[in-house]
Amino acid sequence: MTAQAVKGQLSGYRALIKEATGVTDVDHIERIEDTMRNVIFHSTLSWQTREQLVQAAREALQIITLV
Repeated sequence: MTAQAVKGQLSGYRALIKEATGVTDVDHIERIEDTMRNVIFHSTLSWQTREQLVQAAREALQIITLV
């Protein structure tokens, strides 16, 4: 478990993922973030707009739900 999870707070992309998808499980959020990086964008997330990140988080949730 990460230090962020121990504190009960998420930061950065994980907070955005939680807000965009409603997912609260930290492990699930990490899988969504990984899917965003490696499946949707094939890159880092830093150059994406907020709107692109929100859409990608929702798409990633759909992808990992299908698997």
